[in-house]
Amino acid sequence: MPESTLQNENNSAVGSRTDAGETAGGRTRLAVLYDRYREHALTTPIEAAGFWAAIALPFLYVPLLLTGISSQAELLTFLGLLALNVAALLAGHDHNRD
Repeated sequence: MPESTLQNENNSAVGSRTDAGETAGGRTRLAVLYDRYREHALTTPIEAAGFWAAIALPFLYVPLLLTGISSQAELLTFLGLLALNVAALLAGHDHNRD
C-alpha cells in the first residue's frame, strides 16, 4: 500500500516513519522550553504566590457558602473565586518540589 501523499510542514508524508522522529523532536523542544521556564527569575515568586493563594482562597468561600448563594452577584463572585483558585493551583503546583 503506498504512503499517503499528504505532507506536513517538514515535507514528509503524514503517517510515515518520520512522524515518530518528529514526536521525539517535539518532546526535546518541550524539555528545552521547560528548562528555560525553570531558570527564569520570575518563576519562583509566581509559583510561591500561586501556592499560597491556592491555600488562602478557599477561606473566602466560607462566608459565601454559609450565607448561601442567593443572588447572581454572589454566584459570579463564587465562580470567579473558584476560577482564581484553579489558576493559583496551576501556577503553584511546583512550588518547593525540589
